[in-house]
Amino acid sequence: MHAFDAGLLASVDSLALQQVSSLMSNDMQVLGPDGEVVAVVETVGGGLGRMLMGSRSFVVRDGADGRVLLRIEDIATFGRDRMQILDAEGLPLANLRREVAFFRTSVSVEVVDGTAFTVEGNLWDHDYRMLAGDREIARATAEWGGFMKALAGLSRYRLALDPAMPPVVRCAVLGTAVGLDLIREKDRRRD
Repeated sequence: MHAFDAGLLASVDSLALQQVSSLMSNDMQVLGPDGEVVAVVETVGGGLGRMLMGSRSFVVRDGADGRVLLRIEDIATFGRDRMQILDAEGLPLANLRREVAFFRTSVSVEVVDGTAFTVEGNLWDHDYRMLAGDREIARATAEWGGFMKALAGLSRYRLALDPAMPPVVRCAVLGTAVGLDLIREKDRRRD
């Protein structure tokens, strides 16, 4: 496996993810503990495709210089959701799969370095943990972004990262958080 560039994400263990646009895109800013922009998540793809099927492709750019760190692709399937997280060169970084589970949403992730983790908790309220075996590698908690943002359906949550995570896993964790937001949006549209 080649050396992986995680940009500013490699040095920050607490992230605030906030949606910055709506309607036909799920763009987000990823902020560090002091409010600095660590990364930007941009919706990509044609407008017609997004209008018919929703946002299905994202690019994550470094907050320092705007270079692409990773891509998230929602693979069109019949059945459970599957997403692929790719590095800046388009090589596989991780695979995300929604598992069959009763009365809850279960997600598993396999990273190219051999790390496997699952997501447990309440994905819809941004109250979940990412676990590699018994070890918590990330925890999401909802944050109040303000009344007007809540009214507009714009979310904000904090993602605490295990400081010992290698860069490739950090990027897989951020890609998974974005993927979970996409799964939640797709479920909301189905209701």
